[in-house]
Order: sequence, then C-alpha cells, then structure tokens
Amino acid sequence: MNTFDARNLINAERDVRTPFRLVVRKPGADKVELSYLKVLRLLPRRRIVALAEYEGEQILVKTFLGKSAAKYALRERTGVLAIARAGVRTPELLWEGEFDNGRLLAFRYLPDVVNIEQQWTLSHEPASQTDILIQVTKILAKLHDHGVVQHDIHLDNFLLSEGEINTIDGGAVEQRGEAPLPEKQGLSNLALFFAQLYPRFDVLIDDVFSRYMEYRGWRIIEGRLGQFENEVQRLRESRKLDYINKTFRDCTRFHCRTRFTRYEVCERQAYSAELAELMTTPDRFIEAGELLKDGNSATVALVRLSDRSLVVKRYNIKNPWHGLMKIFRKSRAWQSWKNAHRLEFLGIPALKPVAMIENRIGPLRSSAYLISEFIEGPDASMSLSPDLQGELEAIARILQELSDVQISHGDLKATNFVMTGKGPVMIDLDGMKEHKNQQSFERAFSRDLHRFMENWHDKPQLRSSFSGLLSDLSARHGVSL
Repeated sequence: MNTFDARNLINAERDVRTPFRLVVRKPGADKVELSYLKVLRLLPRRRIVALAEYEGEQILVKTFLGKSAAKYALRERTGVLAIARAGVRTPELLWEGEFDNGRLLAFRYLPDVVNIEQQWTLSHEPASQTDILIQVTKILAKLHDHGVVQHDIHLDNFLLSEGEINTIDGGAVEQRGEAPLPEKQGLSNLALFFAQLYPRFDVLIDDVFSRYMEYRGWRIIEGRLGQFENEVQRLRESRKLDYINKTFRDCTRFHCRTRFTRYEVCERQAYSAELAELMTTPDRFIEAGELLKDGNSATVALVRLSDRSLVVKRYNIKNPWHGLMKIFRKSRAWQSWKNAHRLEFLGIPALKPVAMIENRIGPLRSSAYLISEFIEGPDASMSLSPDLQGELEAIARILQELSDVQISHGDLKATNFVMTGKGPVMIDLDGMKEHKNQQSFERAFSRDLHRFMENWHDKPQLRSSFSGLLSDLSARHGVSL
C-alpha cells in the first residue's frame, strides 16, 4: 500500500486511488498512520471525504488540502460543534490531525447508514414523503432555536443510522448567536430547504410550514404562508440558474474545453478515451452508426461504443443563408443541452445528454452536435393503447408539470415521447422554451396541447382518454380539446 502526502493527493486531482496510507500528527501524540479504504466524496486539490481505518477501527475522515486547509478544517469543526450544542445528532468528532499542507478531522463512522435522500426517492406515497420532511423540519427548528443555520440544506445532508437522523456537513453551518433565529431568518432557511425539492412537491409545503411554526412556538399570521411560498420560488429560481450555468463550464461534474474553432462539454463521469474519439470525429461515427433520421435540418444516428449506446444528433447547416442566420445564435445543440438540464433540475423526465459540441470560428457558430444516452423503448405513437392507463397518466403528469413551471415544448409529437420501463421520457428539446411572460406562455402551451391532441385524431379511444386526463389542464388554459 502506497504512503501519500498532501502533494501526492493534490497532484492526483480526481484520480485519488485507494487504498493508500497517510501519516498525520495527532495533538498530544506522535505521528499516526491511517489507511484510506474508500473515497466517498472528492473535491480535487481541496477536500477528500473517505472511509479509513485507524487502530483496527473504521472511521470517517475529512481531509483538507492546500493553503486553505486550516481555514476549512476549522469551519467544519466549528459547524459540527454548533450542531452538537444544539442537541442535534451528528457523527462524533473523535480527533484532529495535521500534516504538511493539510488538515484532517476524524469522525465516528455511523453503522448501517441510510441516506435520507435515498429514502425520499424510494418513498412514493405523499404521507411518507410528508413524514420525512417533518422529521427534517423538526431538526431545523431545533437548530434555529439555538441560533444555528445550515446553509447547504438538502436531504443528502441527513443520514439515518440506528433509527436516528444525523445532520452532517458542518462546513456549511453558521452559529449566528446564542439567541433563537428570528422568524424571517428561520423561514428563509426553511424555504431554502424546500427550494432543493422538485416543484411537484410544493403541495406538501402547507403541512410542513404549519409544523415548523408549531415547533418554533409561533402563531401563523394571515398571508405568511403565501410569502413563504414566494420565497421558495425565488430561491429555486436562483438555484436553477446557477445549476444550468454550471453545465457550460469546467467543474466537478462537467469537463469543458473552449478553443477558437470548437466548444465542447461533456459529463465528466462519462468521459473516456472512446468518447473523446467520438467527440473529435463525430461525423465518422455517424456514418458508421445506425441511421435513425436523415433530415435536412438534422442527422441522427445510434452509435454503439464498447460500454454504452449513444445517440448522436448533428444539427445541419441547410444552405449558406441558413448558416449566415445561425452564426451569431446559440446552436440548437446548445439549446437542447440547456433544456435537458433544466428539466433534470425540475425533475421532469427527458433525454439524458452526455456531450455537446459546437464548431466555431471565434464567436461565430456553425454545425453542432448533441450526444445523449440511448433510450430503450418504442415511441408513444407505436405503444400506447386505452388500456395502458398508467402510461397515459404519466404523460398527462408531464404536461401538467410543464404547465406548472411555464415551459412549452414546441413540438409535442407522439414520437417525441419514448416509453421506457420507468415511464415516458421526452426527447427533441431544441424548441423548448421557459416563459417569463404569462401571455407568451399561454399562447405557446395552447399550441402544445393542440399539437399533442392531433396525435390521436385517428385513435378516438386514446383521444377520449387524454381529453379526460387533461380536462383540468385544458380548462386552466382555455383550450378546447
């Protein structure tokens, strides 16, 4: 087993391979040695969270690297102690260590951990989901009663162990004083928590808001719930913009490269030598692949790599005039990439993009490519029948969720819904638009509903089923189906 130091770990960037040993200085003791068994989280050159072994026992270690290691270790330690002083369960801080250009915090390893985020994902009943939110809300109220704010407040920072919920991530915790948080600050932090959830769960706000006010011993004033809901929307919009912007730059999740003649971005976890070759010569792979569409505006091919199947869509330049019109605009591949991640943030099922490429001359754009995961399944025009009520309801839910967030698709052909074992998935997203103006949205979404119903003009039973499922939605938008 190799013995590493801070320089090794910093230079390794994202390629930190276990097992390895690290020697640290423990206060009041000589140097001690830890064996790192598994990296759990990694922020290259800055932080490693790992399962390690020390004196025959497994512990959780947070290792901080570089010039700011001491600052971030102190922030984590301060936050963890603030959580504990508030009477909220958190993994016990066992000891601290240091090494050249690094700091380490050793925590008790929690047995049989269940991530609350995973528990939430597996919970499909509103009552079960509400119960999870109320448990977390009770913890938040307790923190707020002791003047403590968790700024990175999402379900992934709560772990269930031995029947008890533990709050983690002290680095994002702030002790604002000994006095309880005032109502405005407390509700703002609760709103930030709700803003992490998909909009479809906003129906649970009322119950959770009421319970939080009860835990804090406050009376609900008329209009306060509406103010809270507005704050949730404001914070979610801010998070969404930040989320989408990150998909276009080099970061933990995405590998991005900009050159004078090309811009490319891809999912870092998917990046490989084979994918890099595909991104370098996409036309060659399209020619060798299975042609799915050979249109004037786009060419689509199924490309099979050694470990996965991908769909490569080339957005063509139809003629010189068309090219001239497009050179200053963001490409349709860019729009599809952006819209797919917008829908991912909102929890609306859509194609999974893997990479996007724009050929350029400086700021001027020409042809572009979108590479996405291959979605196994027939389209809705081929597979739907009146007796498949669950599938029909799932499509209706997608349309309802699009309406709730004021997004129009632009081309709701039945072929743009792929029916998978997990439900329908939308594709062809380059014409999708999120509207800020209500009138603009109403016009576009009305066209979407009319186009969607045209799919079933020769299938009266399906048309009747969708008319019933979409009756409330059509009435809301004043559309006759």
